[in-house]
Amino acid sequence: MSNIANDSQKFRIKSVASTTGLSTHVIRKWEERYQLVHPQRGSNGYRLFTDDDIQFLLYLKSQLDHGESIGQLAQAGEHELRQSMNHVPLDLSGIAPLYWNETQDMIRLARDQDVRAITAMLEKWINHMGLEKALEDIIFPLLRLIGELWHQGGMSLRGEQSVSRLVRQHLINILRKEPLPGEPHAFIACVPGDFHEIAPLTTAVLLRGLGWHSIYLGPNVSFEMLEMALRRKHAQLVILACNLDPGEKILQAWLRNITQQLQPSCAVMVGGPGFKPYAPILRTQNIVCFTKIQDVKTLQQPTGLAESAMALSPSSFISWRS
Repeated sequence: MSNIANDSQKFRIKSVASTTGLSTHVIRKWEERYQLVHPQRGSNGYRLFTDDDIQFLLYLKSQLDHGESIGQLAQAGEHELRQSMNHVPLDLSGIAPLYWNETQDMIRLARDQDVRAITAMLEKWINHMGLEKALEDIIFPLLRLIGELWHQGGMSLRGEQSVSRLVRQHLINILRKEPLPGEPHAFIACVPGDFHEIAPLTTAVLLRGLGWHSIYLGPNVSFEMLEMALRRKHAQLVILACNLDPGEKILQAWLRNITQQLQPSCAVMVGGPGFKPYAPILRTQNIVCFTKIQDVKTLQQPTGLAESAMALSPSSFISWRS
């Protein structure tokens, strides 16, 4: 049974625990002993939390990470804590000063979930700078900042999604355009259990610009699905994205799938922070690990993929963490 209640804006405690990293025991304790959260109750008696509750729990967790105790926080009171939550300071150090004002405007629009104004600002950046430069200079740094704010409780999930979903949709719309006939095929996918789509979508868009018929297969793609895609459409290249460290045991299972199911048919490359710790292991299986999205621009020639991969530049600038 799903942990998410029928109302899409209400979440059961197991889902909240998974999202926040807090145990169900801690969440109940903060409710019953400290009266810091006040979930509703469904007709079946389950606790039902709102998106605002999740944001507040993340804020409390971030304060504990900075040395506060739950007792001290409870003494301040829920109202004061919620006021502080809505004024989490922005760390603009990862963004060029030229864009600080517009970044702060976008953060305000995201907190207000003003989709129309967010769309207008994204279109302004892309039209003025071009997609690749807009992504590099402001959109990716902005998404990282918003993600950090969400983890600190300074941004609601709906606020974060009001920006990331629009960026995702723009990239998908580009990929919907019909490529030229005869272009070599490349499949791009998130590994099983991974749902971070912006970086692999951007990779697919960049490959399109280099003369590849890049096909984004989606998040949480099984190796069986990849093998089926290769049987239906021969591809010269598969790129797999992984944002979170899977652990060496899972990584070894993936390697078996890659070498047995994928590599006999095509070259395989990987990217993302989740793969980075295992780059030496991957190299033993002739799998190149990208550290930057821009590394794909070395693959301008569909032939000689191994030679292109060896030329990957460590100074490329768009991080797979985006």
